[in-house]
Amino acid sequence: MQEQKKLPPILLFIFGGSGDLNYRKLTPALFNLFLDVSMPDKFEIIGIARTEYKDDAYKQHLKEGIDNFSRRKDDAKWNDFAGHINYIQMDIEDEKSYIKIEEIAKEKEKEFGEHPVIIFYMAVTPWLVPGIVKNIGALDICKDVKCTRIVAEKPFGHDLESAKEMNKLLSTYFVEDQIFRIDH
Repeated sequence: MQEQKKLPPILLFIFGGSGDLNYRKLTPALFNLFLDVSMPDKFEIIGIARTEYKDDAYKQHLKEGIDNFSRRKDDAKWNDFAGHINYIQMDIEDEKSYIKIEEIAKEKEKEFGEHPVIIFYMAVTPWLVPGIVKNIGALDICKDVKCTRIVAEKPFGHDLESAKEMNKLLSTYFVEDQIFRIDH
């Protein structure tokens, strides 16, 4: 049996963390990776949204998504996985609130004992993405081009011109190797 390569720690921020995409698709997929032992030993998933949730209620919400939409269920493993999930209620239009993200990244780096790969996942309506990109792009943690990534999901613009504008915006704050695009 081939030994699995040690994966670096990952800190995943999901904007739209209380939304349908995370509930139906992202968390079930991440849970399946966890069940397959394809997640790093050190990882943290931070859901970010406007909805008011306590961490336990948020985890219960995501567990319902697993129960309803995942092809695999494992209550014992869910408890282990849920230990890596947290939630931040945040007004994504308030640029000062993004300081929380940088603080969490620094705390997790200290806790992990090494610098994590930081992923920002845009699971929000497309019209919210530009404001989020500008605010996270201003954070010092995004200047680390080797360890910071952004995933833009949803319809990537509503036509060719808006897709070009989105690319231009992303390229203002991130280099191409940091950007991952998913379109439906």
